[in-house]
Amino acid sequence: MTNPTPGNNPFASSSSNSALSGPVFSTTTGLSIDSGGERRGFDLRHFWHSLVERIWIVALCLIAGLFLALGYLARTPKLYQGHVVIEVDFAEPTVVNSDDSTMRMRSTFLASQEALRTIEQNMINRSLLARVVRSEGLADDGGRALLGQPAAIPSSSAAPTPATGAQAVDKFALSPFTPMEEALAGALSFGVKPIIRRGTRLIDLYVTNRDPAMARRLAEAVGREYIRSSIERRASFSQDSLRYLLEEEERLKVNLQKSEAAVAEYKAKTPDALQLGGGAAATGSQPGAGAGSSGAHGGLVENKLQELTSKLTAAKADRLRLESELKQIEGEGDNVDALVAVPSIAAAPNVSDRRRDLAQLEAGVPMLAQRYKDKHPKMISARAALSEARDGLRRAVLAQPAVLRNMLEQARSAEANLETAVHEQEKAALALNKAAIGYQELARQAETDRALYESVLRQIKETNLTKDVKTTAVSVIEHSPLPRIPASPNPTKAIILGLLGGLFAGIGFVYGADLLDRSIKTVDQAEATLGLPVLAAIPEVGKADTAGKTDGKISPSAASYRLMAEAPEGPAAEAFRNLRASLSLLGPEVERKVFLFTSAVPNEGKSFTSANYSLALAQQGHRVLLIDGDLRRPSLHKIFRPPDSKNRAEDDSVGIVDYLVGSMDLGTAVRRVSAGRLDTAAAEKLTPTGGQLSVLTGGRRAPNPAELLSGPSFGRLIAEAARLFDRVVIDSAPILAVSDTLLMTPLVQTVCLVVQASRTPRNAVFRALGMLTGAGGRPAGIILNRLPRRRGGGYYYYYASPGYGKGEGAYSGRTGAEVASTR
Repeated sequence: MTNPTPGNNPFASSSSNSALSGPVFSTTTGLSIDSGGERRGFDLRHFWHSLVERIWIVALCLIAGLFLALGYLARTPKLYQGHVVIEVDFAEPTVVNSDDSTMRMRSTFLASQEALRTIEQNMINRSLLARVVRSEGLADDGGRALLGQPAAIPSSSAAPTPATGAQAVDKFALSPFTPMEEALAGALSFGVKPIIRRGTRLIDLYVTNRDPAMARRLAEAVGREYIRSSIERRASFSQDSLRYLLEEEERLKVNLQKSEAAVAEYKAKTPDALQLGGGAAATGSQPGAGAGSSGAHGGLVENKLQELTSKLTAAKADRLRLESELKQIEGEGDNVDALVAVPSIAAAPNVSDRRRDLAQLEAGVPMLAQRYKDKHPKMISARAALSEARDGLRRAVLAQPAVLRNMLEQARSAEANLETAVHEQEKAALALNKAAIGYQELARQAETDRALYESVLRQIKETNLTKDVKTTAVSVIEHSPLPRIPASPNPTKAIILGLLGGLFAGIGFVYGADLLDRSIKTVDQAEATLGLPVLAAIPEVGKADTAGKTDGKISPSAASYRLMAEAPEGPAAEAFRNLRASLSLLGPEVERKVFLFTSAVPNEGKSFTSANYSLALAQQGHRVLLIDGDLRRPSLHKIFRPPDSKNRAEDDSVGIVDYLVGSMDLGTAVRRVSAGRLDTAAAEKLTPTGGQLSVLTGGRRAPNPAELLSGPSFGRLIAEAARLFDRVVIDSAPILAVSDTLLMTPLVQTVCLVVQASRTPRNAVFRALGMLTGAGGRPAGIILNRLPRRRGGGYYYYYASPGYGKGEGAYSGRTGAEVASTR
């Protein structure tokens, strides 16, 4: 006995036997899914419908969030908020205009944002809050008033009058803060909240407390104590500065006296040093002059040296000029016109006079020539005078070189005398400078001591004047009113946050459940995940779909399985008609005669699907044989049990097992059953189909189902059934439960895998597909069973309209006359 193989089976599936591998991309959803069925991206549409499906979780979380918010409002004490507005100036007010660098740095710091943040942080300083506790006497009753416990609170809600002057300083300087005050300051720090207003120099100071009067009181006290502490710090700094300046003034005074005494003593010992300058300044009689001014005024020796040097420079310049002009004269010879161009000759008084006379005569001769002839006496006299003038100019010009040589000799003699005098004066200056070095050092030291002493005296006067000024750059510009409405808790905010928290929690639970849910929910998901077409989407069947439709002929449980017969107008029956049409379009009729319905795990609805598909084929007019191939748990005998059967045990004992063991032929083992309401007389008159449904049930239990199915008897059964019937439908066992189905798949033409929506794990379906492919029976498609029919069901590709055509004669068994009479 040999096992049947796809090679020798005429009805073997012509589908591709390639294994399912690699990622699959859904063109419907755009979701990339790997071979294990894991989603690689976030599908908003899928998540939205999952959210609609589990909206009850979100509703529960919203209700829980609302109750939590209401509980929070009921249990949380009401807190009131005092509000004070504080302004920070760009500079501290002062009564003295000072250009001191410290004040400039302080003003620069106050004008920055860092100053505002520093003040903001200092307002929650524990030491400042301890001052508030002490000034307000909050530790006297053990802090009960501050903590909202029953205590005696002052009748007036206004803040107490702050202490001034020495009282305020003594109150906080005499003793350190007690542990109670520090602990209350720590508790108060949680209720103090300063906030800088954006784009301004204002600070909003908020203080919360259970008592509105106490909240206002604390807000005023915090602002007041900060200003008071700032004034005290400034006063303390002024006192310390004044004390230091007084000590420094005494020290500088002694140093100045010593420096001036040293200068006077040196002047007495070295009187010649005064000739270099600085003597009067060193004694302090002329402020601003001293050793540094000696270069500006100079001493007697230095002044004389500078004068001689200037004269020597001028003498050298004259000598060089005269020598240059004499060289030029020697080169020109007796050329009077060229000699007149020499500056020294041209500037000579004698030459200047001659040139002026000559110019006048030259100007007068042309005028006389216009009035007289050449031999006129006046013309002759004028020309004679002109000739005489030219001769005189020539003699005067030629006499000037001798004069210039005499002047050059005098210039050389004067230059030599000045050089001798300069050398002698330089020697005297060097001698005096050596003697004045010590004097200038003493004079500079005395001047430095005097400048320091005067600076300290000026600072002492300014500090002494401003030490008692109680001003600061921080001021309260808006006092706190008595709060009427609690600042916390905010009912609206608490309820909104509770609802939002419940909403996000519900969405999170839905998202987590969706991530953990590995079932296949939709047609899109099935096609994208499995890479196979969905042949039909069978909606979930409710009790209303079969109620009142059995007419007492069959049991209600059988009616719920035979929807094609007992509820042909229902949406499930329409889905099986779609399945019938989808399978009929897969190929030629000769290649689509033997169908096998299986599932990955039990209870997926394969028997329900195979039974109704067989009924749909029979109602179409085909001769159909429905074989119960699940020998482990047969169920078709329960669905198609005759209603008038008297011996049910005997009827159920005949089936496929008898044929496989050879104890009964096919004609005897097969039982014909009713195809449903369409078998009625009225229906036959309207739609005579001519089809019939025969069932080969499981029969008696087989001790060796796998061996029976792997033998040649099952192959002969399929071949004989295909010859006698138009369609053969096999209801097989789950693939992952037993191996029976894998033994049958090589002998069938079309394999359909039934998957229950929202239940079957994806990995189980993948494993079943892999086993089917390995056995040579790749499924033709998927049948998605029990799709939900609830709000948002369109997402599951169930678009049937319940009741469409109902009452109009469609599958209702009513005649045309009956329908017409109701119109």
